Amino acid sequence: MAWRSTSGLSTIDEAHRATQDIDLVANDQTPTAIEVLSRGRNATREHTVVVNGFDVDVIDTHPVSERDLDTLDDDAKLFVAGHRWALDTARPVRVTAVGGDRIVEIAVATPAGLVATKSHAVGYPRAARRATKHGSDLYDLFRLVEVFDTKGELRAEIADAPFTLGSLIAAVMRTEILANPARAMRQMTAAASTPIDIDRILDVIEPFIA
Repeated sequence: MAWRSTSGLSTIDEAHRATQDIDLVANDQTPTAIEVLSRGRNATREHTVVVNGFDVDVIDTHPVSERDLDTLDDDAKLFVAGHRWALDTARPVRVTAVGGDRIVEIAVATPAGLVATKSHAVGYPRAARRATKHGSDLYDLFRLVEVFDTKGELRAEIADAPFTLGSLIAAVMRTEILANPARAMRQMTAAASTPIDIDRILDVIEPFIA
């Protein structure tokens, strides 16, 4: 299992928005992650469990091959391959609560894995998500690139990703950001903690997908 977290996006110059839920990418296994988490807890939706007041959304994945993806459209391919890649490339992180003395090691998605999963949320949202979370999803994606691609390391990692993930991610960014940067700026503004302008967006995104 791997946690999806954008907590690393807060920097000295700019704080990032607080998350209201936690995403967990898990192997498709028995018992499933949702079954384990649901023991003695409230399952609010089919793939969501409330743990200590937080919604934990569980996305099950399974190993995939090029053959598995051949018949899928870009929407499904980015979702399936992106989440699996985020799980396969997750790295261990040691976590402790403020004021606590217990240290826990958990697998956390890398920035590249988060770009893959967040790109799907940005490029192929359901109508309800586009109406309520599209701006914050766009801002998360923008900040992932801005913070972690300062020397081109993020774009290099994604360029080497399997299953043409790099091309799928670039296509989303072209459509949702570069095709109309003024619209993207307006959508991000509500979620941004500091002012954001078109030049800043283009300076980050254009070289990333070039």
